[in-house]
Amino acid sequence: MEIQDPQRREETQLISLCQKGDRAAFERLYHRYARDVFTMALRMVNSQELAEEVTQEVFISVYKNIKNFQFQSAFTTWLYRIVYRRAADQFRKLKKYQEKTVLYSGEEDNPAILEVRDPGDNPSENALKRERNRMIEQAIAELSPKQRAIMVLRYIQQLSYEEIAEILGCRIGTVKSRLNRAHKTMETKLNELDIF
Repeated sequence: MEIQDPQRREETQLISLCQKGDRAAFERLYHRYARDVFTMALRMVNSQELAEEVTQEVFISVYKNIKNFQFQSAFTTWLYRIVYRRAADQFRKLKKYQEKTVLYSGEEDNPAILEVRDPGDNPSENALKRERNRMIEQAIAELSPKQRAIMVLRYIQQLSYEEIAEILGCRIGTVKSRLNRAHKTMETKLNELDIF
């Protein structure tokens, strides 16, 4: 059956060229997905430096293993599964060195998970919003790796339950259950921080 979607057809051609060792095609594939990979990694490890490392590891893995991709699932599903595994590896390494890992950086160049910008607000309202966003990001950073991954895949990457289940290698019911637990954990943490 021929692929009708022009973007999907172009992606399939790029992957096929990559599987034949075409470096220019791999570079185009990298440029197409690098931002998404970095964003997902950043949301999972909460550190720009670690997210850059994860992104590099992901594309090294893609380069080495793209010949094994068999088009049985969407390329993004395969790619996000690699991102999830590499980010989880980084999280485990970090946990060895830190008893409690909260990697929040308030630097301007580190994008916030939920950024609210309204040029009409006065400076004190903007300061309150920034503080609220910082507290929300802190609460997300304190989620378990599995809960954080579910939140990132669902709300940042905007994937369906089916896609998330395929990426994480679990059932749709497990995805819904983990997401529900993540919501409850977030609600508890945000109540403790007196945000709502």
